[in-house]
Amino acid sequence: MSKVLDIVLDLPNPLSVNRTRKIDWKNYKHVKAWQQQADASFLMQKRGLSPAIKGRYEIIITLREGSRIDADNTAKLIIDCVRRFNLVSDDDPAHMRKITIEFGNVEGCRVIVRAVA
Repeated sequence: MSKVLDIVLDLPNPLSVNRTRKIDWKNYKHVKAWQQQADASFLMQKRGLSPAIKGRYEIIITLREGSRIDADNTAKLIIDCVRRFNLVSDDDPAHMRKITIEFGNVEGCRVIVRAVA
């Protein structure tokens, strides 16, 4: 049986859920622009990614040190992006078991998706 490696993505600075949680036409263009930047980042990194994680996983989100965004307002957009890229099968409690959000030395944000037993 092959070992599943971490899936590591470098994405643009995330938007706050305050700008994404409802249809807000003023901010909708920002959400679409972020999704397009994330798509481009994903396509550039796709070759080095491990296969999708079908079972349980945890997600570690590292935000740029010095960012002014509240850490708890970043997860939804990023997790939806990971699902849209089909890197995980679902984000329900049976699959996504843990979320860690931290600040560190990254450009934009780094997302690590790790299979767990």
